[in-house]
Amino acid sequence: MEKRRRRQHQAHKRGLSIVEEHRTYLTRTPGGAATVAKAEQAVADESVAFADQEICNSGERSAGDRIQKGRATLEIGLRHIATVSAVVMSARGEAAPIDGRRPPNDEQLIGRVEAVHAAASADLEAFTKGGVQPGMLDAFAAELVAFKKAKATLTLAGRQHAEAADRFDLAYEQADEAFAVLEGILATSPDAPAGALSALRTARRIGPRVVEDDTAPAAPATLTHTLAATPVADRAA
Repeated sequence: MEKRRRRQHQAHKRGLSIVEEHRTYLTRTPGGAATVAKAEQAVADESVAFADQEICNSGERSAGDRIQKGRATLEIGLRHIATVSAVVMSARGEAAPIDGRRPPNDEQLIGRVEAVHAAASADLEAFTKGGVQPGMLDAFAAELVAFKKAKATLTLAGRQHAEAADRFDLAYEQADEAFAVLEGILATSPDAPAGALSALRTARRIGPRVVEDDTAPAAPATLTHTLAATPVADRAA
C-alpha cells in the first residue's frame, strides 16, 4: 500500500509540474485559478501525510525492535528467577516453584513478570542467596517498564499511521478532482496550449506510460471498415 501511495503522489507531483508550466493559461479565469490552487494545496497535503506515514513507519520499526529485545530479556529473567525459586522452595521443603514457562502472549508475559517480581522482591534475601544477582530485580523491573512503553509507542504509531493514511487518501481524492477539472478545461478550450492535455494525462498516469493526444477518440471500427481493410484472399479463407 505504501508503494501504491508513493506512485500516486509522484504522479500528482508530475501533474502539478505540467500545471505550473501552463499556469498562465489555466489561471486566466476564476474557476481555473481556484482549481489550480486546489490542486496545489491537495498535493501539498499529500506530501505532509506521506511524510507522516514514513515517520510512523520508522517509529513502528523502532518500537517493534525494542519490544522484541525486551521480550527476550524478560523471558530470560523469568526463567532464571523460576529456576532460583525451585532452589529456594526445595531448601524449605516446599514444592511450589515459580512458573517460568514462556507465556503465550505479551499481555500474559507482563502479568507474569509483575507477579514473579513481586514474589521474588518479597523474599529478596532468599532469592539472592539462591542465585539472583544483586540489582537483577531492579533491572528486571526497569526492563518491564521499557517493554510496556515500547508496546504503547507501537500502538500509538500504528494509530497515527492509519490517520496519516486517511489524510493522504482524502488529499489524493481532492487532487484527482482538481486535475480532472483542469483536464476538462484543456479538453474543451479550442485555444488550449498544444500538447498540454496529453502531457497532463501522461504525467498523472500511475501505470505504464501511454501516449495520448488531445483529439477526441476515434470512432470504433465497424464491420464495413474491417472488411474494407481485409485483403480479399483473407476474406475467402
